[in-house]
Amino acid sequence: MKKFLVFILSIFIAAEIFAQMSVNPQHDFYSYAQEWYLRGYVEELPPLRPYPVSKIKQILTSVLEKTEDDGVSDGDFLIASRLYEELTGKNYHVELSSTLNVVHDITDDGNEELDSGTNKLLSIYPSVQGDLSFKDDFVSMGYKLGFTARNSENELDFLPVYYRSEHDSIQDPASVGPAKVYLDADNVITVGYNNLYLQAGIYRSGYGNFIGQGLALNDSTYHSGNISFTYMGDLVTYAQQLSVIGATSSYNGDNLNPNKVLAFHQISFKPFSFLEVAYYESIVYGHRFDLSYALPVPYMVAQGVGGCSDNLQMGLRFDVRPYNELLWTTDIYVDDFSVNDIVKLHVDAKYRIAFQTGLLYTPSNSFCDALSLNYTLVTPYTYSHWQYDSDSVASIGAGTINYQDYSNSGIQMGANIPPNSDAINMSITFSPLKSHNLKLSVHTNYLRHGNVSESLTDEEALRYLLADAGVYATDGSYRQHSMYESADGDSSGDHVDTAWNHLNFLSQDNQMYIIQIGADAEYKFPSSKKGHSLSLKFGYMFEYMHNYGVDNNMYPGGLVKEESEGVYLYDGKKYSDTETVDGSVSDLVNIFKDEWKSGLVNRLSNYVTVGFCYRF
Repeated sequence: MKKFLVFILSIFIAAEIFAQMSVNPQHDFYSYAQEWYLRGYVEELPPLRPYPVSKIKQILTSVLEKTEDDGVSDGDFLIASRLYEELTGKNYHVELSSTLNVVHDITDDGNEELDSGTNKLLSIYPSVQGDLSFKDDFVSMGYKLGFTARNSENELDFLPVYYRSEHDSIQDPASVGPAKVYLDADNVITVGYNNLYLQAGIYRSGYGNFIGQGLALNDSTYHSGNISFTYMGDLVTYAQQLSVIGATSSYNGDNLNPNKVLAFHQISFKPFSFLEVAYYESIVYGHRFDLSYALPVPYMVAQGVGGCSDNLQMGLRFDVRPYNELLWTTDIYVDDFSVNDIVKLHVDAKYRIAFQTGLLYTPSNSFCDALSLNYTLVTPYTYSHWQYDSDSVASIGAGTINYQDYSNSGIQMGANIPPNSDAINMSITFSPLKSHNLKLSVHTNYLRHGNVSESLTDEEALRYLLADAGVYATDGSYRQHSMYESADGDSSGDHVDTAWNHLNFLSQDNQMYIIQIGADAEYKFPSSKKGHSLSLKFGYMFEYMHNYGVDNNMYPGGLVKEESEGVYLYDGKKYSDTETVDGSVSDLVNIFKDEWKSGLVNRLSNYVTVGFCYRF
């Protein structure tokens, strides 16, 4: 009867499922750890999330051992005590969670309402999860084994734009009645000490100070098979990770395939207590395992051994903490750029970068736990990369699998926003009750995005139109790369000139503007003596999008044919710049551009999420 009542209750209320701390980098522990670090209660945090059990214990113990004279509030002590009990109290926990998402959309073309509707997504998450440790925490393991059952395959339809699922359940569902059931599992094993350890498993990984917004490794992206090494010293910290990720097609992110690898490493220096500087690199490649990327050497050097044919990025991060509670962090992530143009101060040139700067403020002894404000930009063609069918011929087909773009299983691994976008994000977290059982947060996002295809010349657009269907993406996402296949059948390929010689950052006439304003509330009831606990959650977000549809493909292939040299046939009409026919090449290109423009609409959405999580 109790299980039946829990199931019935899950239909009406729902909440996030939390995997254990050592396997889930989005567990609320990591937000608290960051707050305690900025307040000065904790001396250091590892560069890669998640942390091993031994490090989590050390962080929690550091807070619990502090006194009021050290500035630790009762709230911090209560939170650390609860998390320590969760970590060490039992080797396993059984959870039953559920979320009910309700979305109401109103779409118009700027003049009149075109469509309106409400959709619901019910998801249920049963799981067994826990943290284990052996040999005085020298060996530890975090795990989650569960399932996701929901009444729709596409969860993203029920999330605000550019938000990502919190669950690793997107592939190969089983049908059980009206529900689609997915395996939802992660695990990590750690061997080592607090400041020197090796981790391996299948889990999400995060890097950077804005949790869930990293430019290189984003906590919110899909999980991968990882093996990492971390060393933390007083002056120098080094971390390296190899990740096995999923490859998909260049065109639409479908056709999942293996044999794709992401390598990442970072080295940071802390010359002063208020300053930390980090240099990091990432590289994506496939079809082979390259041992050189597992060595602690610059990837720029290692890539040269094999001909500099992999997708390399470099980053530089500056953390300035002028006093406890405040951090100013800046992250510059470079995909590609021209040194000559930088020296000559040319602005309109190829700069493929992601940039993020912002403030984190975590006041002590306040009902306000944290305030986060940051600005992020991603220039056109960042995170994208081309892939040919072979090394000898630069050909691209409808089934070409891309082993070099910066994605895992069709999901961009870096920033949440696509190329040719920028965003301002702000969030404030409150704990109005002394017990800290109630947590409130308010968050706002303002985003701009343009489709770089709108900046193509007529000749470049025509080349996309003449290609076969499903070969080139022209949606302005990471899948739109800066190369054509070779027109002469050689191995070099042809450049998209506007992509290689111009910046085109948000210079398009038709841009998508997004405003998101949301609030979340979560209440955790005190745990019973038998370890049973219940938490309730409510969330709401208002979202308005102007020119929704900018990220649709602008120039689809397979519709235009070349009848003879310089003469092109579409929809029974001929177009040419050399003969007197129905129209010019520019007229032909504008037909597709105008059709793309006609699909741009305004959309207002209201997202409501309610629910619960029951643990025992």
